[in-house]
Amino acid sequence: MRAEDFVSTALDPARSVVVEACAGSGKTWLLVSRMLRILLAGARPGDILAITYTRKAAREIGQRLRDWLRELASADDATAVAFLMERGLDEAAARAALPAARGLIERVEQASPGMTITTFHGWFTRILNGATLSSGMAGYALADAERPLMDEAWAMLSRRCELEPDGPEAQALTALFGGFGMLNTRALLEQFVARRAEWSVFAAGEPLDTVIARIGDALGATSDEHALAHFFAAPALDDKLHAYAALLGRNTAKDETLATRLIDALALTDDGARFEALVPVMLTTEGQPRARKPAAAQAKRLGEAGEAELLALHAELCERVQACLDARTEVRVMAFNAAGLRAGCALLEAFEALKRTRRVMDFADLEIHVDRLLTDEAQGPYLQARLDARYRHILLDEFQDTNPVQWRILLAWLGAYDADAWRPSMFLVGDPKQSIYRFRRADARIFQHAAHWLGERFDAVRLPNDQTWRNAPPIVDVVNAVFADAPEFVGFSAQTARRATRPGQVLLAPLVEAPSAVVDHAAPGGLRDPLTTPAPVAESLARSEEAGVMVAQLQAWFGRLMVGEGEARRPMHWGDVLILTRKRGILPEYERALREAGVPYVSVSRGQLLTTLEAADLGALLEFLVAPGNDLALAHVLRTPVFAASDELLIDIARHGDGHWWQRLRRLAASPSIHAPDARRAVAWLGNWMQLARRLPVHDLLDHIYHEADVPGAYQARVPPAMWPGVCANLEAFLALALNVDGGRFPSLPRFVDELRRLGSAGDEEAPDEGTLAESGGEGRVRIMTIHGAKGLEAPVVWMIDANNTRQQPDNYQPVMDWPVGAPAPTHFSLHATKALRGRARAHVFEADEAAARREALNLLYVAITRAEQCFVASGSVGNGKQLSDYGRIAQALERLGSPDGHGAMEVCAAPAACVAAPVSPESVPPCAAPVGTRVEVADDAEGRAFGTAMHALIEARTTPGAVAPTSVPAAIRAAADAILGAPDLQRFFDPAHFESAYNEVEIVRTDGRLGRIDRLVVFADEVWVLDYKSGQADAAQLAGYREQLRSYATALDGLFGARPVRGLLVFPDGTRQPL
Repeated sequence: MRAEDFVSTALDPARSVVVEACAGSGKTWLLVSRMLRILLAGARPGDILAITYTRKAAREIGQRLRDWLRELASADDATAVAFLMERGLDEAAARAALPAARGLIERVEQASPGMTITTFHGWFTRILNGATLSSGMAGYALADAERPLMDEAWAMLSRRCELEPDGPEAQALTALFGGFGMLNTRALLEQFVARRAEWSVFAAGEPLDTVIARIGDALGATSDEHALAHFFAAPALDDKLHAYAALLGRNTAKDETLATRLIDALALTDDGARFEALVPVMLTTEGQPRARKPAAAQAKRLGEAGEAELLALHAELCERVQACLDARTEVRVMAFNAAGLRAGCALLEAFEALKRTRRVMDFADLEIHVDRLLTDEAQGPYLQARLDARYRHILLDEFQDTNPVQWRILLAWLGAYDADAWRPSMFLVGDPKQSIYRFRRADARIFQHAAHWLGERFDAVRLPNDQTWRNAPPIVDVVNAVFADAPEFVGFSAQTARRATRPGQVLLAPLVEAPSAVVDHAAPGGLRDPLTTPAPVAESLARSEEAGVMVAQLQAWFGRLMVGEGEARRPMHWGDVLILTRKRGILPEYERALREAGVPYVSVSRGQLLTTLEAADLGALLEFLVAPGNDLALAHVLRTPVFAASDELLIDIARHGDGHWWQRLRRLAASPSIHAPDARRAVAWLGNWMQLARRLPVHDLLDHIYHEADVPGAYQARVPPAMWPGVCANLEAFLALALNVDGGRFPSLPRFVDELRRLGSAGDEEAPDEGTLAESGGEGRVRIMTIHGAKGLEAPVVWMIDANNTRQQPDNYQPVMDWPVGAPAPTHFSLHATKALRGRARAHVFEADEAAARREALNLLYVAITRAEQCFVASGSVGNGKQLSDYGRIAQALERLGSPDGHGAMEVCAAPAACVAAPVSPESVPPCAAPVGTRVEVADDAEGRAFGTAMHALIEARTTPGAVAPTSVPAAIRAAADAILGAPDLQRFFDPAHFESAYNEVEIVRTDGRLGRIDRLVVFADEVWVLDYKSGQADAAQLAGYREQLRSYATALDGLFGARPVRGLLVFPDGTRQPL
């Protein structure tokens, strides 16, 4: 299909469409363009429901649409027509739609209800808010944090078990703790609680005992005694075992030993003991049948008939033994599941009780309650009618990340439409190749099922798009070579690069191999000082070597490797580099190498603020201010750049008497010691801050500390220049945290410190992020991210580390589930502990799960490679794994392309001077904002400000219908207001007969994010005016600032009123006018 036909079909508002698009193909562009076309076709903004995967993506979609609508409102006709033609309209249709297109921004901004652009969970919240009172969902809020609630739920369950030690829940927990340990048990039950939405659908409201019995039937579990009795009841089993023992006794010496063991086993009377003794005769320690095959020497010993009998008996008896072992394993699996589900449901009950008490719910609750309401015979029709009446156009973004419960909810709504009735238009877009969130319950199979279902029920057209705007041709060549022939990568189609001339390259750094190093740090006497010398450990240096190779290559490319193309071509900066990893745990070695080389970086951007050194320093300071007896916190504070205490000073503190260190520090300050001046400064600041902590909110306290101690300046003086922008951003982010955490509800310092402790151990979604670095004018920072975290991002240079590692942690201690795609509920749900407790009845579930894991591993590699715009590098260390690694797959692809040393090429200048007009100096690094707390001295003109404020208030009162003008106003102020309101040239701005609408004191957010206030905004039929009153005279020195302020107001309003131009006017009482 031609690109023009693809776009016109995909964006046709009257069609339902399913788009399967590769990475970098412009899926977001397509989705937002369709929203624009829907609006252009006359739909109300409130008719549109757009669902995407993250709140950030939802914000970006809304912002991009508004930016486009502003552009349409203000662009010249030729530009606007071209814009619409890019989105599927022919020239005639584009020109005809132009008037409506220019007014879309006004329609969207004034619409009530507005467009719904949200996530699945955001939409579910809206549904519950609209449910009837009888649903019981009124008054609930989304929980700020789940971890504290879970900890409280464990405490509740523990108290309950203490009160009822013989109860079923206590016995279940005791069995789990005894068999699997506390940590594994907690992990298992918390994973069960996390999958409670699927459990709710599977259980379908049945009693727990009934569900457990249903699972037992599926496993075929009976009892250990029954399994043994069934084994020994086999016909002629005893004769066969004796015959087998006789044949073994005539065979090899090893078999003679086995025969003796078998005869001894048969002499036992207890079935359990007898069977346990039989097993090692038949099976290896790995549980596999002992190897036996025909052999000439064996036939000579036993005769041909004897050999045949031995092999037949061996096969039959091994099969029976394995069947009995499997039956006994299923009994153990069932016992584990019965205990796990009983304890899990008890924990879930406590968790739910806490949330009901506090009227909160989390994301899983949203899914459970919306699913319950939509499938309820009483509530379902009401909610479906509300949804039908509200939404006419549904757009689903990143659909490959949808989970089965979310799809079940959609089906409950969409499946209610009759085939011959009106149905909303559907637009579904995604890429199963980028489905990498299985740990969040996403099921990539749903995409293809949904596409087929929408084709049957909504006549949806399926449109593939395998053309990428992002990746250079060499990147695309390698992607095709890696995945085209991969058997697990079903559904892959060869991709093509839209930017055919963009230079690019794919390289493999040589695998490194470093010997394990053990360094003996013991002193000559044989003893080691544990305070100064680490214990000797065997540490593999492979990752350190790999990190060194990576850093050396990046440094060689910095300022030399040319990225971009055409006029945008430029040398590589640090901000152009994205380092990707599958696992976070390996990052310290790579971060250390970057840090030692002075390369600025930000590592795993989500949830890492409190792990930075500067945040830890500030946290220790607050800990000390709360508890002055905390010696460790004080020592930490004194070693920060703010105080920069030496080892000698700390030793001197320790020597000054008894008591805690705060007392000793004050004694040192009063002593004649050479360290007394530094101690006095520390005592003065810390003592003052302790007093302020009792009466100032946390943010104001930190503001004062930053100002008094010049915290930013202290850090800037002591960190490498390359690291300073990141440190500065984190200092500012920590200050902002005092206002952002829970809406600033922590005026008490102890409560804020407690919240910091909690956030420090919270998950990534909840923990605060590192500070945002302003990239303008500098080289930025190298980003280090997991592949999961980098989804949706791109960079000119991508380096994948540890790419030759094939080791995977087993998915133990969690629920396993079989939910056939399209089925209304799971057909199987149970708990899994370890490989030894898998059993055969669930083999198909584990096989399907392992196949999904293998496919997701390939998806992760696809996502990693396709983040690279131009340059992709993979590195790793020599490994012993038998599985094909990501590095190995790329190496094979390069071999197939005939370029084993690398595919493609990019220009690398001989020296930075050949590429950069001016060398980058440390001064070019963007400075930190003025230290927080720095006070700017302003000339005191209180009289002038009071005059201006009074004049503005009087004009506002006299031009606002129904307002009462103040009576006791000085004559000079009244004269100034009269001069403005009575001026003949200004009557058109105050007489309602001349304008459509007018507004006084309009608050507005300017394009730079600052708040502004417009004195008077007047809307005419063909233009918009902004009036800015000035109470003084037109001082030439201030006029430029006034005009710039007025221009910022006009720029912020541009496009809000369609094609009408925005004009500005400075108004002075003396008759001076300054138009803009």
